[in-house]
Amino acid sequence: MKKDFYVYKCLREIHGINQAALQEKDRLGVLLMFNTPGSLEHLTVHTDPDKLQSVFNTLLNHVLHYNISGCIEFGYKLGIDDQLSFYVKEPPRSGSDQFKSENEFDAEADLLSDIMEMLSRLGGSFWIDSKPKPGKHFWISIDIQPPEKLRKEEINNPGADLQPDWSDRTILVVDDVYNNRLLLEGLLLPTNARIISVDNGLKAVNAVKKNNFIEIVLMDVRMPVLDGYEATRRIKLIKPCLPVVAISAYTGTAESKKWKLSGCDAFLGKPLSTNELISTMNALFENVSLGV
Repeated sequence: MKKDFYVYKCLREIHGINQAALQEKDRLGVLLMFNTPGSLEHLTVHTDPDKLQSVFNTLLNHVLHYNISGCIEFGYKLGIDDQLSFYVKEPPRSGSDQFKSENEFDAEADLLSDIMEMLSRLGGSFWIDSKPKPGKHFWISIDIQPPEKLRKEEINNPGADLQPDWSDRTILVVDDVYNNRLLLEGLLLPTNARIISVDNGLKAVNAVKKNNFIEIVLMDVRMPVLDGYEATRRIKLIKPCLPVVAISAYTGTAESKKWKLSGCDAFLGKPLSTNELISTMNALFENVSLGV
């Protein structure tokens, strides 16, 4: 069943299950490493997490079976046009181990067939890249959609009572993940606001410098180049009264202290609620008009 979920959490569970299995079998010579860019830990997508786990477990079982030692790495990356790709990397082999047996060739062909059949129900592709040295890469790409649940339930809800007319306002959306920017733009669509989107904190600072008409900033926290906290500090030096709303999947006490110290005016946790987003922005607009 397709639904919205955090990719990082799903793969972390896969890592835990397979790591426990290795320990039960006393395979201490194998290190299973889950690796992903920190900025993608909060990535939310819409697909079937159970089928994704099945695909990954099938692939990991194959790689673990034919590699008795070394580091096996897996994770996910954003590629061209924000395509989400998953990978499993074999450890390098040496000596006679680097030559495959006939059984392994046959098993690899079966693996390709099995995973392609599983992906046919999800939409996606699977390929093996033997060129990178050391180690072979197994790649999976899956057809995913940005989170849709909130838009269906709240934006398309005829009874929604928070639909202000912001046709005269300009909002700056800052997030390094395309799907997250798309989600925010969708949530704000009924307000008719003008939206400027950028993919890192440095671009956000430059946008504020160049555009005097920006009236609020929706700022992701963890981004490459310049994170949301440092970007907010720089923006507040340029325009102290410009409201900045921090948006993050990390909602602990330590995170709360960070956004307050950086100068953010409000904090919203992911996944976002349309009503909470609109009401928070409305309150900040009123504070600015009152000179608070």
